[in-house]
Amino acid sequence: MTVLCMGCKKKEQPEDRAATTVIVAGRQVWDVCAEHAERFGAQLADVFGSDGLEAMVESKGSVAITGTIPGYDADTARLALENSGYRIVGHVEEDTALIICGIRPAPHKVKEAEEAAIPCLDATRAGAFREAVTSGQWIGQDPLPAVAQKKTAEDVQAQVEAEEKWRLEKNRRLAESSVRWAEERREKEQQEIHRIVKQSQPPQMTEAQKIRAWAKAQGFKVSDRGVIPSAIREAYRHAHAGQESLDMDVAS
Repeated sequence: MTVLCMGCKKKEQPEDRAATTVIVAGRQVWDVCAEHAERFGAQLADVFGSDGLEAMVESKGSVAITGTIPGYDADTARLALENSGYRIVGHVEEDTALIICGIRPAPHKVKEAEEAAIPCLDATRAGAFREAVTSGQWIGQDPLPAVAQKKTAEDVQAQVEAEEKWRLEKNRRLAESSVRWAEERREKEQQEIHRIVKQSQPPQMTEAQKIRAWAKAQGFKVSDRGVIPSAIREAYRHAHAGQESLDMDVAS
């Protein structure tokens, strides 16, 4: 919000004007526009005489202003500093004594101030700029604001390349994952097929089970456990000479 002229407000002017000058008398302070400053100056000249010396404004170096100063437009803020003896510059110079940072300061100016170790006045701090205007003391004791650095064309190109690299890497990983998933799926399917086939087949008989089954079919007395008599084993061999297996599904 722009600081308005107290004189215009008091006189109920139809159009409020921005204050460009601060008049200080003791502990009282008035913000006035250029017209009221000239009018009040003329009144003081009538009271005290007009033969006084003109005010000498000592040059104090340069000041860089960046961002929007709360309560002041750009011209008013510049005029306030020039009235205090400062020269306004767009970039940090050798004689820059202060950088004033408002809302949304320019990253490159903040970087310049940081590299040159220039004191900072944070104008976003409540009443900071107005207090400096009133007192005439421009003291930089605030930390520089943290700002996002402006991206260069190289930065943008590097970001595009990094994103493209990540996209290709992600697609590669997805492809590998799909292949690995398919292989694991096929392996599980093969294992399931083998399990089903194995369950559907009749149990395989051991040599001892085949001999006992044959012996029982031939009327021999043979126990379900223990050692099979050698005579029965010999008879089984003679009966099955040349045969690889006994075609029977009976297990003892």
